[in-house]
Amino acid sequence: MPLSKSSGRRLFWPLLFIGVCNSLDFLATRHLVVYGDHLELNPFMCLLVGTPFFAAYKLVLVPLGLLFLWRERSTVLLKYMGALRFTCAAYGLLMLYLLTVFYA
Repeated sequence: MPLSKSSGRRLFWPLLFIGVCNSLDFLATRHLVVYGDHLELNPFMCLLVGTPFFAAYKLVLVPLGLLFLWRERSTVLLKYMGALRFTCAAYGLLMLYLLTVFYA
């Protein structure tokens, strides 16, 4: 089933927001954890932070996943839009937290 332009835009903006937040999260983690004196509390990311795999995951794999979601947008819009909205809200709150606690 072909999607209308407005349906495509409904998916484009959340994916773009997630991509931007992911990049900002990479920079903040690198600044606060790698070059600073803070700890990464995510047990999976803790193993990757400070290695080339961290940059590969955040700057290559995540954008590839977002691109995949865009390519499969007819399925994504029907099945996963709620999960994308939740992810946007969670990332937005994380960015607000980082800005107010560490960069205010």
